Amino acid sequence: MHRLDSIDDVRDLVRSERKRRGLTQAQAAGLAGYTQKWLSHFEAGDVNPPAHMVFQLLNTLGIKLFYQTPQDRPVDSTDGDEELSL
Repeated sequence: MHRLDSIDDVRDLVRSERKRRGLTQAQAAGLAGYTQKWLSHFEAGDVNPPAHMVFQLLNTLGIKLFYQTPQDRPVDSTDGDEELSL
């Protein structure tokens, strides 16, 4: 499980998943309905878009997010899961 602590972690995740899938910025942005320029600015940290735009991009790249409330989290979570959580 990967923990996302900041928008920069999300940017890094988007960039690495886009590259893992072999997509250019133009291809990934087009699939999400955005421009290559927007994705370039997002990955570089030049823009802070509304959450719905980020969620659309994550969905397009097949990235699933899981949210745990504090009471859902185990006291000692040192397991090796590879899911992604906020």
